[in-house]
Amino acid sequence: MKNEGFTLFEVITVLSLIGIILAISFPKINMDFGYIDKMSGEFLSDVRFVQIEAMKHSSPKYQITVNSDERKYYLRNEHKVVKTVLYKERYTINYTGTGPLYFKINGTPIHPGTFTVTDTKTGKSKSVTIVPATGRTIIVE
Repeated sequence: MKNEGFTLFEVITVLSLIGIILAISFPKINMDFGYIDKMSGEFLSDVRFVQIEAMKHSSPKYQITVNSDERKYYLRNEHKVVKTVLYKERYTINYTGTGPLYFKINGTPIHPGTFTVTDTKTGKSKSVTIVPATGRTIIVE
C-alpha cells in the first residue's frame, strides 16, 4: 500500500521552520518611519492655529513655549496649558526664538525663529521656520 501525502505534524513542523527562518532573515522595520514629518506637521499646524486665533481676537491669547531639555512644547491659552507635545527619546528639538511664540492681531510673529526636530539615530532633521516680517511658516528638509 502506497501512502501519498504528508501528516499534519510534518506540515506544521515545516511551516514553523519557514516562519522562524523568515523572522530571522528579514531586517527589523523602523517603527519611527515618518515620525519627523508627522511631528513637524503638527508643530506647523499649532503655529498656524496660534496665528489665526491672534488675528480673530484683539489680544494674543495663545502662545507656544518650547522646552528643548524635556523634548516638548506647550500650547498655552493665556496661562493655562491647552496642549503638551512630547517627542520620543531618540529625537531632539530646538527653537531659535528668544521667548514664547505668539502673534499680533495683524499676524506678525513675536519671537519668531526656527523649530528643528533631529533624529539622533539617523541624523535626519526637519525644520519649521516662522518668517519674522510676515509670519509665514515654512517646512525645510
